[in-house]
Amino acid sequence: MKNIYKNFEIEIFNDANYCLNSTSNFRHYQNVYFEGKHQEDKFHSTSKHAVIVKENGIEISNVILCEVGGATGIDKNSFIIDDDKIWICVCNKIYCLEIPTLELVWYKEFDWATNFAIYKLEKDFIIHGESEIFRITQEGGIVWRFGGRDIWVNNEDQKEFNIENNTIRLFDFQSNEYVIDFDGNQTIDNPRVIVIEAAKRKWWKIFKN
Repeated sequence: MKNIYKNFEIEIFNDANYCLNSTSNFRHYQNVYFEGKHQEDKFHSTSKHAVIVKENGIEISNVILCEVGGATGIDKNSFIIDDDKIWICVCNKIYCLEIPTLELVWYKEFDWATNFAIYKLEKDFIIHGESEIFRITQEGGIVWRFGGRDIWVNNEDQKEFNIENNTIRLFDFQSNEYVIDFDGNQTIDNPRVIVIEAAKRKWWKIFKN
């Protein structure tokens, strides 16, 4: 994805073909941000997101962010560009980089599995994680976190995360509905009711052939 910020063109994309510690990569980056918790991580990462900054059509900086964990892609909710910085979801981490140098300001793990998206909220950010919702500061401090009965993924056509006026409406995997305010306080808890077919039948017919 290409974005115009001030007099810079910032391109963010998934470089799936990039191989860590390889000399045969098609593109070589000025910086590779990745540490890995285990030795095998040094050579294999789940997600590899590249950031390139151009000024007047000339490339002036580039980096690649590599992480292990739940895979992430790149879309309009994967990153935020503001205040001469970019915040970007990479697996279960958020990276903050300076613009235009792309020097690392900070990075931090939030959701233990995956950070699906990041949204601007007042002076802070909201992270839609797989297991929790987070409100964080621009410096990476956690203001509050919220978890439901199940993960924040839904396969029944319910929108798992939606900001509505001054609230956030959530549906978990079981389609339980939650509404929280911007301070992380739950205002609505609407558990899904599953009607068992046998319970609707007359008791004397339940075991009848």
